[in-house]
Amino acid sequence: MTKLFQKGKENRTPAAKGIRKKRVRRIRPVFIAAGVIMLVYALSMLTPLYYMLVNSLKRIDDFLERGAWVFPSGQYGGIFWENYQNVFKMGGDTSFYKMLLNSLIFTVSVVLISTASTTATAYVLARFRFPGRGFLVSIGFGSLVLPDFGAASVIYKLFLDWNLMDTWGILIQFATPFGILYLMLFGLFSAMSNGYVEAAEIDGAGEFTIFFRICVPMAFGMMSAVMVITAINTWNDYYTSYMYLPSLKTLALGLQELSLTLSQFQRPTLFAAMVITVAPVVILFIAMHDKIISFTAGGGLKG
Repeated sequence: MTKLFQKGKENRTPAAKGIRKKRVRRIRPVFIAAGVIMLVYALSMLTPLYYMLVNSLKRIDDFLERGAWVFPSGQYGGIFWENYQNVFKMGGDTSFYKMLLNSLIFTVSVVLISTASTTATAYVLARFRFPGRGFLVSIGFGSLVLPDFGAASVIYKLFLDWNLMDTWGILIQFATPFGILYLMLFGLFSAMSNGYVEAAEIDGAGEFTIFFRICVPMAFGMMSAVMVITAINTWNDYYTSYMYLPSLKTLALGLQELSLTLSQFQRPTLFAAMVITVAPVVILFIAMHDKIISFTAGGGLKG
């Protein structure tokens, strides 16, 4: 004890304090440099949003004569809100209203289908013991690391043979039992105390009641974070709409086609359409950012 006390006392000497100060001084520039780099990166991510928002508020003469990076000028009438009204008047075979509705149907359906199938699979494999369970669990983990080269062409041919192209029937491909949410929920359900389940069984609860009234609420924090991330990715999904829903255009596909057909004099209206398209994603992220950050920071262990 005396030696430990003397060692601690030595660490409080001016020499030891000087060493600690030097270490702090060496570390601080690194943190400052990292902060500057992250700030520049964050600003680069905000640049497209600024570009869209500023140009969506301009008249066409202001946009063409003063450039795309400056705010609307009072010389040209200032802010021009009619661009947002004109958005709902444009569109060829599919109106903006229809594209917006298709995007909502597509996003909500994918989130619900993928979450339901993955959650049910994780619950069954974590709670019940049956022949072949170990093999299915191995497939679940292996599917996260094995590449799926060639799967897209097979799915495309399958949908053609089943006459599902250009119908909402293609959503069946999102009823996948495995994925990152499966990995998280399987661990959560496996580590869940049997006391909750046994108490519910004593009260006469069936498996569906245990699943919906006990297990799902306990995992809802993790599920909601993954659902938000899935919704954002699905809302921006261009590939699925392009490959399987060419007539049922979503906003991701429809705006890209409009950008190729609209004249230069309609650019401010197109930027207004982009702002309307991005707004739901931004609002959803702002409303749920605490869930997303706690999920990613905690490694998906917080429920």
